[in-house]
Amino acid sequence: MIYEESDDQARVTLVSHPFGLRVTGEIDSGNHRLLADVLDWALHAGSHGIRLDLSGLTFIDVRGMRLIVATAARLWPDRELILDPVSPVVRRLLAVTGWEDTPGLRVPH
Repeated sequence: MIYEESDDQARVTLVSHPFGLRVTGEIDSGNHRLLADVLDWALHAGSHGIRLDLSGLTFIDVRGMRLIVATAARLWPDRELILDPVSPVVRRLLAVTGWEDTPGLRVPH
């Protein structure tokens, strides 16, 4: 199964093993709805961890990162949102905000 959604700036592709999503391009105010919708879908579609490959993100604003962090907070305690791999842009934003320590979120180093 291939699931893909995109707009002019971002593309989201389903990765079946390990279950998750690959997000590429730019996440900003113009496509927060796309990100929110696919994260909500992944939250309800899987029963284990969700892996987000953010290595292809060239930009993400604070609100977009907050959507990801909020999704991690909504997971059951036995699940986690794994950001792996991440782009330098994402790693920097997580460090600046302190969100890398959010419960339910794992960012391997």
